[in-house]
Amino acid sequence: MSDQHNALFESIDLGPVTVPNRVFQPPHGNAYGLGDQQTAFRAEKARGGFGLIVQEYSQIHESTDVTPVDSGYIHDDETIPPQREMVDAVHDHGGKLFVELWHGGATAGNYGSRRPPLSASQLPTGNYYTPKEMEHDDIQKIVEAFGNGADRARRADYDGIELHAAHGYLISQFLSPFYNDRDDEYGGSLENRMRFFREIIKSVRENVSDDMAVGARYTIDERVEGGLTADGDGLEIVRRIGDDLDFWDIDIGVKQSIDDMIAPSRRHSKNYQIDFMKAATDELDVPVGGTGRITDPDDAVALLEEGYVDMVGMARQSISDPHWPRKVREERVDEIRECIGCNVCVSQSRQGIPLTCTQNPTVGREAIWPPEEYETVDEPKGILVVGGGPAGMEFARVAGERGHLVHLNEKAETLGGRVNFEGTLPDLGEWNRVRDWRATELERLDDVAVHTGSKAEMSYDDVESYGAEVVVVATGASWSEKGETSGTHRPVPGWDRDHVLTPEDALEVDPSGRDVVIFDEEGYNVSAGVAQSLAADNDVTFVTPSASAFDQAVHTFERGTIFTALFESGVEFISHHALEEIRDDDVVAANVHSGEQTTLEADYVVFTTMRKSNDDLYRDLTTNLDSLRQSTEIEEVHAIGDCVSPRRIADAVYSGHDLGRQV
Repeated sequence: MSDQHNALFESIDLGPVTVPNRVFQPPHGNAYGLGDQQTAFRAEKARGGFGLIVQEYSQIHESTDVTPVDSGYIHDDETIPPQREMVDAVHDHGGKLFVELWHGGATAGNYGSRRPPLSASQLPTGNYYTPKEMEHDDIQKIVEAFGNGADRARRADYDGIELHAAHGYLISQFLSPFYNDRDDEYGGSLENRMRFFREIIKSVRENVSDDMAVGARYTIDERVEGGLTADGDGLEIVRRIGDDLDFWDIDIGVKQSIDDMIAPSRRHSKNYQIDFMKAATDELDVPVGGTGRITDPDDAVALLEEGYVDMVGMARQSISDPHWPRKVREERVDEIRECIGCNVCVSQSRQGIPLTCTQNPTVGREAIWPPEEYETVDEPKGILVVGGGPAGMEFARVAGERGHLVHLNEKAETLGGRVNFEGTLPDLGEWNRVRDWRATELERLDDVAVHTGSKAEMSYDDVESYGAEVVVVATGASWSEKGETSGTHRPVPGWDRDHVLTPEDALEVDPSGRDVVIFDEEGYNVSAGVAQSLAADNDVTFVTPSASAFDQAVHTFERGTIFTALFESGVEFISHHALEEIRDDDVVAANVHSGEQTTLEADYVVFTTMRKSNDDLYRDLTTNLDSLRQSTEIEEVHAIGDCVSPRRIADAVYSGHDLGRQV
């Protein structure tokens, strides 16, 4: 290891616990619950060199649950055995494991238990329920439950406790005037609002062993009007609690400002929380950690050396590459798989869907697909991959790691496929890391040859004569020119007029000063990016059959940022409408519920309604597969990625990885 990164690998004491380095995984959900999948997921990060892992938010009492999400649990003794196994697995790799004790308060809908959600006050949640304002008996019951959770953590052999005093959950709801309008000893003054937190700290301290650390994840700035701020009560709480805790894990944002709390790259660049962390570090004598999409080793070192933090936290980056610390220590920085900030991870887990990652297809499958480990083949095959998008690149990489002889042919001048377009859309530049990391890895592999440009375009005859034993078709998908939607499955009449464009077409023409209608059912980044690109110089009307545009961006926390940009650009939105007809100078749109028609001026029409697989080559090859096998060396033909089913980039990468492990 070079001296450049030494600071990351110095040990640090969190109270009585010595953590072997300064790189930690803050708590984050994954919807895996407890058991083998969770154990393998956390242990992999310890194997990859993370000195401290904090197990996700863990329910301390039956009065809170986040059904349908399968979260952490520590509310009864049955949860202890699987957690002890997880602790042992992390310890086997030299890491420390803490658990985050959590009560959701008003933000937990309790859809499983059907109990009324509890909170400091009865204030609206924006959901189908309003919480119960906690009575004194409720408060004491929950304080005791935090202590009981700490006792179970001790019996499960955890190294420490992190209290969830952040993100608008129950402790946060008592601390913040945004949530707390009580007029008793638990509300009003700052000291009164801190009382619940202090009582919980005392209860936890009484139930842990002397060799366990006790700290908190804490929102220093809630990023909402009337909430805690880093230049006000948010920082004053840090001052007053101080070294009653062994460490602080600083964060920003609550549910109402979640696009700051778990910010996508569309909204914030990496390292966006560093000034908030430094505000706490400057006030405290105990260690402070924090996050904010820290991905680069040089940035991480600078944060330590310049006194922003004492520990560098990586949640999304630890998902994207659980071996980040090991690669830095071994001077393999160029092999780090950096997070792209797409938030596919959290968009899954917060809906109760097991966590996935665009960059790292092994997430959640560590027990069967250990990251960075590949089973070498006994008999290498000669493999031709047709198409160098996310699926084709990932397949070629994995097959090459396993010892196959791979030729990757891409007819474009550069690898990347759909990423080359989507990565040029406004604020999505970090998505190019999907392409760039894989291109670098392919260059590193001796058994992989990459060919690009027109000479690499593959016809049926080219494939037939290539001499490959295995052919993998990864030719992607194209945007439909016809405007079919899920509600009609039919082309829009007039689709074949010259002024009807696909998304790629729309960014290649110059429609300056014209009326543009975007007809969308994608509801995600392409439709948003095209609208943002065109809105600068045109009058743009965005038509969608859904109730609201960009539905797919709700759980990635991008929709608020998208709407702000587009409203500021003057984009007009017409929801609940579909296009009925495209004419020379206008379009006819109809309300999908009432049928009432509206005419909109349109010099150009852009369809972002569906993509169709480019599967002609695959169909031709498989139609003649028996003949191919008899007359050539070809043994197998496969299709992967969007060529099979147009979905997210994450799904294309997974598809390529899956076949790469099997072939």
